[in-house]
Amino acid sequence: MFNENLRRLPSPSKRFLAAFLLLGTGFAFLDTAQAPNQVDSAHFAYDTSLALNEKQISERQRDGVAIQEITYTGSNGDTVPAYLVVPKQGGKFAAIVWGHWLMPDAANSNREEFLEEAIALASSGVVSLLIDAPQKRPDFKSAANPTLVAQEVVDFRRGLDVLLMRSDVDKTRVAYVGHSWNAGTGAILDAVDKRFAAFVFMGGPQSTMEYVVSSDSPRMVSQRKQVDMAKVEQNLKTNAWADPGSYADKLGPAPALFQYGLHDEDWVPLADAKDYVSKSTGPKTVEFYDSEHVLNEKARVDRDEFLRKRLNLGK
Repeated sequence: MFNENLRRLPSPSKRFLAAFLLLGTGFAFLDTAQAPNQVDSAHFAYDTSLALNEKQISERQRDGVAIQEITYTGSNGDTVPAYLVVPKQGGKFAAIVWGHWLMPDAANSNREEFLEEAIALASSGVVSLLIDAPQKRPDFKSAANPTLVAQEVVDFRRGLDVLLMRSDVDKTRVAYVGHSWNAGTGAILDAVDKRFAAFVFMGGPQSTMEYVVSSDSPRMVSQRKQVDMAKVEQNLKTNAWADPGSYADKLGPAPALFQYGLHDEDWVPLADAKDYVSKSTGPKTVEFYDSEHVLNEKARVDRDEFLRKRLNLGK
């Protein structure tokens, strides 16, 4: 989630939360340029008349599935690199937009994270779009986290446009799957874009305010002793529009599967996870796994079953 960016901050710990107050850094969470307490979908609006400029860079075949490397125009005219995974057979397909995690030093901390799942589902009739988050793009320029959250949500919305323009995609059967930071952006996507038929949230979402100000995360407990928490809290309120916690009561009507690790106290404390789910609206299923932030095979099986059911896929 957003807190994966925090892991990269330098020592000593005093600088950990203090970095939240800086603008223009890759690790900044706060952006004081916004109006206080502004929580609305205007931050995630975009001009639907702007061309998507989809381009295919390359294509390879694997197990009867086409894996296309593409780009399209996303938020603010930025170029979004992505994989488009397309079944070999013809038909009217379901579709999934996938949002990867941002765990530092993880080899799959990019659009590769869900590629194997996308290929496996293609045989059941699923077109998948897997994008690289802004932080993983070659032209990335560091920015405050709220700016990146807004960019990512718009990039997903325009990615959905890419899918819905395809004649082989069933507009009524499109899902979103997001892990960690992109579980958080996915919750905002759920709140502001009602074109999706289902959502899967892995290792998130959670309230940013709750995590920073009052969670039992060992990391955050230590950091709160080192900084001016009154200033931190005020800045979090200023940027409430970028906090997934601000949108918990705006989820649905698409059904959602929440997947959390029971041993994920550094990133998503169990109390925070349960609190978010209890406040969330819309049809929902929540599962807790004997895992940390990466989740486990049981979570993958549950995710597969949920998507097959909600997207009306064959076995």
